[in-house]
Amino acid sequence: MAGVEITAAEVADGSYLEKMKPIAAAEWVSHNPVPTVAAYGTHDRVQPFLASLRLKAALEENHVDHVYLEFPHSGHALQNDGALSRQWMEAIEEYLDKYMPVK
Repeated sequence: MAGVEITAAEVADGSYLEKMKPIAAAEWVSHNPVPTVAAYGTHDRVQPFLASLRLKAALEENHVDHVYLEFPHSGHALQNDGALSRQWMEAIEEYLDKYMPVK
């Protein structure tokens, strides 16, 4: 995804994070951030769940208006948490109504 090779040794010692910065959402959060709605499946094998925790921390540290949902039974497709899926869709609708209203 990052367009660079990441070795097992880099993953083990954490140095791969430097190579991931260009595509890491947590790196995009700043003092003037965009309000965010994010949801992550804790069993995601495409986007490592720990990366979502870095994003959540960055949103909180920068006081970003955000909704963050964890889907404890789902992978990348957020497929196994019905009640949370409804909450996710409601959060998206609220975000759109607040920040991108149709006039």
